[in-house]
Amino acid sequence: MRIKNIISETIIFILILVWAYTFASKIFDFDTFDRQIKGAYLLSAGGSVLPYILQVVHLGIVILLLNKNWRRLGLLSSLFVLILYTAYLIYILKFAPSIPCSCIAVMRAMNWNDQLYFNFIALAINIIGLATLFSLKRAPHSSQATYN
Repeated sequence: MRIKNIISETIIFILILVWAYTFASKIFDFDTFDRQIKGAYLLSAGGSVLPYILQVVHLGIVILLLNKNWRRLGLLSSLFVLILYTAYLIYILKFAPSIPCSCIAVMRAMNWNDQLYFNFIALAINIIGLATLFSLKRAPHSSQATYN
């Protein structure tokens, strides 16, 4: 049980770092992020509001993961967003007529393939975190015997 708790807390910590870094890196250079989203394939349809929505989502995931009572929702939200980002990456790499900027990359140095591999790793970590958290919630909290 203690190992599962350590694994769960470590995974939560890693995901908080990923989402907080993503949020911070985009917010500190928001003008570039905004311009890149507006010029990105498919994402430009989101208009001028999409960069703000994405930032709220990133920050919301961090807040959910920080609060112990909201972690399950945070992990599910993180998983959902990672699936959407990964699907977008796959679509761009396999089906798009041209590859746009790498504005959704976690780090600027990442290309689309690097980001896809990163997302697969983040998805695996997220799924392990969910499985661990769900198994902790189902485990009995006390193994004390009742004496009469």
